[in-house]
Amino acid sequence: MLSLVLIDSCNNDISAVSKLEINKIFVGKYKIQCLKALMFYPELKNVNIEFREAEIGTTLAARPVITSFFNTDYERKYEVIFNNATHCEVPFSDLPEEGQIGILGHELAHILDYETKSFGQLLVTGCFYINAHSIRNYERGIDLVAVERGLGEKLYDAYYYILEESEASLRYKNFKKFTYLEPHEIMEVLQKTRIRIKF
Repeated sequence: MLSLVLIDSCNNDISAVSKLEINKIFVGKYKIQCLKALMFYPELKNVNIEFREAEIGTTLAARPVITSFFNTDYERKYEVIFNNATHCEVPFSDLPEEGQIGILGHELAHILDYETKSFGQLLVTGCFYINAHSIRNYERGIDLVAVERGLGEKLYDAYYYILEESEASLRYKNFKKFTYLEPHEIMEVLQKTRIRIKF
């Protein structure tokens, strides 16, 4: 099933599918969604990324593996973590399928950003999370990267579900509204992009 779905998306190019798996470790039940999201980021095809589960404070998070920056082979590694806490505001599995790909695309945009930065610059990026307004500016910029990659409608599905359909607390929803692009903002960006393409 996995091969059929992805080969169709890659115009029957089997090698394109296998290249997506290079240097990747997947959570089996989410492998298809991860591969579909990776298709939007060809620059990451050789980057070491481990998708794993752990108890974290949000649905999904991408992080550099700091110890990899001190390896003798100088090969950076990253992790994308699915929250498997007993109480999770919005479990990844609750998101609609397209929304799952969209939110994974957001996290991969983080890794794309990390890849362009030195260790010192990554430390500065980490400092953004001390201040709510700095977080907002950074995360909304990452959203725009995902939208520009073609993930806008999928990201819309994720954020619409979180804000309008999920059982998340009002506090969590307000945090999401403040920090990330709202669904209507994503649609505005998409409409502007389509106008530019049309004319």
